[in-house]
Amino acid sequence: MKDIYRSATQATRSLPSRRSFLQAAGASVALLASSSSAPAQQAPASADPQRADGTFAWQFPSADKKKQWEEYSFSIDRWWGDFPKDLPDAMDMFADNQWSIGPFTKFASNPVLAPTPGAWDQGHFGGGVHNGSIIVKDNIFYYVYRGERGIDIPQISEVDYICDIGVATSTDGIHFKKDTAHSPFFRKGEDRQYSYEDVNIVSYEGTYYLFCNQWLWGKQGDNRINGMIVATSKDLLNWKKIGMLFPDAKTTHRNGVVLQNPHNEAVKVNGKFVMYIDDGLVAYSSDLLHWESHKNPNQLPGGETCFALGEYDPTKPDDIILFTGGAHTGHFYGIGEIHLSKADPEKPLGWLPRAALFAEKKYPYENGFTVEAPHAPISYFADCVFFNALTQHNGKWWVYYGGSEYYTCLATAPVRHHKVT
Repeated sequence: MKDIYRSATQATRSLPSRRSFLQAAGASVALLASSSSAPAQQAPASADPQRADGTFAWQFPSADKKKQWEEYSFSIDRWWGDFPKDLPDAMDMFADNQWSIGPFTKFASNPVLAPTPGAWDQGHFGGGVHNGSIIVKDNIFYYVYRGERGIDIPQISEVDYICDIGVATSTDGIHFKKDTAHSPFFRKGEDRQYSYEDVNIVSYEGTYYLFCNQWLWGKQGDNRINGMIVATSKDLLNWKKIGMLFPDAKTTHRNGVVLQNPHNEAVKVNGKFVMYIDDGLVAYSSDLLHWESHKNPNQLPGGETCFALGEYDPTKPDDIILFTGGAHTGHFYGIGEIHLSKADPEKPLGWLPRAALFAEKKYPYENGFTVEAPHAPISYFADCVFFNALTQHNGKWWVYYGGSEYYTCLATAPVRHHKVT
């Protein structure tokens, strides 16, 4: 996600990511029961950064940034995506699609994580703290996330940002404390030249496996050093970088998500681990370290891969949900859900007709503005929601999603188990 390789003029069959748009341009109010001590950052319930007449009470840093913000807003004409045009409306699409997860309820005091001024995750216009994985270990939430900042090495391409991966912990899943002893993980020594982005973590037999993207700006076409890496850990704090997963690939492999169960343990299908990768790729492995990929002959609508979930309903142990993020029936970036099965993990059985989670204009931090009043512009990415973090805990699904690519926000959904018949 936010990757720079695809052109903004590509057809919707292969949707470009947010960062490629940026490069081409020049990007149910039911509330989760709040704890007694809410995060300091809260948005006024009535906040709406846009006036009724379409004008603004403030100015963007530049006219170009404002134009990009307007472009990346809701539009059925621009952002329908690769879904059929004749999708039926449903009174309750989650009830009509029993395999799905939802509806989602957004936390009243979002966001739950923001950039730290002056730190490695200090943010910049259009990027902050987001696209992380969530793991609950010994009743502690570990949020292993991507942190952005303006580029801090000699700039040899048009890319003006750089990222690393770090961790924040929480006892309640709401109030997070950033780790400063171990974070950031990877940009050290010779690896300081790389940008590390978009985390997917699974556990297996006592070891955690972290998959993320590694980019070397200015040499993005070299797949020996650009694409997915894997690192391992025993404690989610100390990570050993193993290396590139697909160094011999003829096309870039990015944003891989490994099929996992509700407690983030890797799931096997026919004796192999499964990974869904952007651009219609799928890969298989026997050990989570060595992978072989191929082009999926089936089209999976919805854009980039977010998360792959299996074994989430005891009554339907073969069901798989692939969460996607991209242009979705009018949303610039919304979350889709695709139904698959272990019987054929590459062939879609169906998908939700509308986005399961999407930005709402009443939340400034989901539409390119700061959470604090007077809601100054902080990102080009209006109408933009994406996530890599999902887990099941205390009878709920917990999703940590990006608001405007700048903040991390929380949404939950009930766990629905169907009766065995």
